Amino acid sequence: MNIGIFIVLLSGLFFTLSSYFGKVVTNVTDMSGVITSFARFFIGTISMFTYIVFTKKTLKTPNIKPILYRALFNSIAIILYSTAYNYTTITNVNMLHMTFPVFVVLLAPYFTKEKIKKNTYIYLIIIMIGVYIVANPSFGNFNLGDLLALISALFASFSILSLTESRKENPAYLIIFYVMLFGTLINIPTAIKDLSNFDMNGLIPVLTCGIMGFLGQIFITWGYKYVDSATGSLVSASRIIMAALIGYAFLGEPINLRIIIGMVLITLSLIGVSGYFSKKVKS
Repeated sequence: MNIGIFIVLLSGLFFTLSSYFGKVVTNVTDMSGVITSFARFFIGTISMFTYIVFTKKTLKTPNIKPILYRALFNSIAIILYSTAYNYTTITNVNMLHMTFPVFVVLLAPYFTKEKIKKNTYIYLIIIMIGVYIVANPSFGNFNLGDLLALISALFASFSILSLTESRKENPAYLIIFYVMLFGTLINIPTAIKDLSNFDMNGLIPVLTCGIMGFLGQIFITWGYKYVDSATGSLVSASRIIMAALIGYAFLGEPINLRIIIGMVLITLSLIGVSGYFSKKVKS
């Protein structure tokens, strides 16, 4: 197996485990899932600062502006994603959040002036059908957790586009450090209630969730050095399957025909948007 595929696969597992422990927090305590978002950024800040000090790297960044945009959009995405734990399953949270590549493709032309391929619109329609099937909304009623997870995907797409700009002038370690640092500061207002009334029953799952989320970030950044974006997107989509299996096995979350159909439609469309099918045809 290609080392890059293995690393990206591990990142998907870490992100999935992070969402699992986030759900555990909301199940065993009265705290919001947003406390796990704070934990991820805080643990990441301490870890990256320690790394920078020990390796004697600089904290000076050539261009802080795109990093600030990356931090803002990433923080909002993770806060929404984490809050969704309170209202829906980790299967739905991961599946709906992972639609962000579609938004990236649709928004990229406004940032990079790239043209949108016609088949992208077909994949978009299929994904929206998949989202509708998964969320199963009735008139005037849409699960809040599903909605938050879907909105988090939109903000995640802006975060990815900001990351692309950030990497033009800034090394990866600085981007991760400042995203974690500013993410911690941005999270404080939303997490202050849980921090001031912290339930010690949630200490281990909160810390584990934060560590898993941070490791997921490190491994996906590392893995993309060895795989192209199409392959990386394909492997990352495995996170949807992982979440469904872990949710079913350890949280008793349902996997019915509706969820399976939606999962298949969204996963195949994400693979299509990544350009993987086109690459296979050309080869």
